[in-house]
Amino acid sequence: MQLRRGDLTKAAVYAAASVVFCGLNWIFTSQAADLPPGDGYAYVTPVAQSGWEFRVTPYAWAPSVNGDVTVRGQTAEIDMSFWDLFDSSSSGAELDSLAALMGYVEARNGRWGIYGDVVWGKFDFSGDTVKQRNPIANLNVSARAKAGLDYEITMAESGLAYEIARWGETSSSTALDLLGGARYWNQELDLSLAVDASVDLGKLGLERSRSFAVARSGTLDWVDPFVGARVRHELAPGSELQLLGDIGGFGVGSDLTWQLFAGYGFDFWQSNLHGLIGYRALAVDYSQGSGAKENNLDLILHGPVVGLSFQW
Repeated sequence: MQLRRGDLTKAAVYAAASVVFCGLNWIFTSQAADLPPGDGYAYVTPVAQSGWEFRVTPYAWAPSVNGDVTVRGQTAEIDMSFWDLFDSSSSGAELDSLAALMGYVEARNGRWGIYGDVVWGKFDFSGDTVKQRNPIANLNVSARAKAGLDYEITMAESGLAYEIARWGETSSSTALDLLGGARYWNQELDLSLAVDASVDLGKLGLERSRSFAVARSGTLDWVDPFVGARVRHELAPGSELQLLGDIGGFGVGSDLTWQLFAGYGFDFWQSNLHGLIGYRALAVDYSQGSGAKENNLDLILHGPVVGLSFQW
């Protein structure tokens, strides 16, 4: 049996989720083993803080994009691996342009924290990256002729964190946070299709641009509530492992959205700078309209993260 790349991607994401949950289990069991018999998971009061603590983190996220998009009733599959960019000749994948801005900020005071995360990206896909799923007569994706998908995403997230448990010692402790908040999405998609001159695009809700039919979604924006949890495990002073997961949507905005993140943070010697490396997966399943007016996104963005924090 031959597996498609999409199947392998899903398997990789599921494997990443398994690693996160196994990591949580390892942290809990290892910390429990260090506690004297009968102590259980007692809350350990952290070192007293002098007030608010702030952290600002510009970061780079190099996501692969996998899933389906429907624009004006025309559905295409996207299978773009970030690593394909380094070997586009054999993979057939092309990313004509890429622009991105990303940043994270968090403020903490005692057990409470408030945080925000912003992601903006613009991708122009072509090549074997984009494949039409439901072709109709005389209308098909022609990636080789530089048709494909222009995808712009803006995601702004804000939430509250509350530390419900902490255990361990002063030099090495583990904290468990509950998370809750809202995630704002703003998306625009232009799907370009090669078209025969005899096709009546008006009946399909498409626009003609030279020899292409262009399906434009317009601005799709919505807000998703989400809940989640985060584990912060201090391996040593200035060295921290972080595992995060959340789930949301619930039909309020999208049908479903979820996120997984695993990262390692470390202080630079004798400075207020804090490095971050990790892996992030962010998914959304959103639909709007029906028939020739249907717009739908069922995507997973996942890839490595590198950041630099300024803290005070």
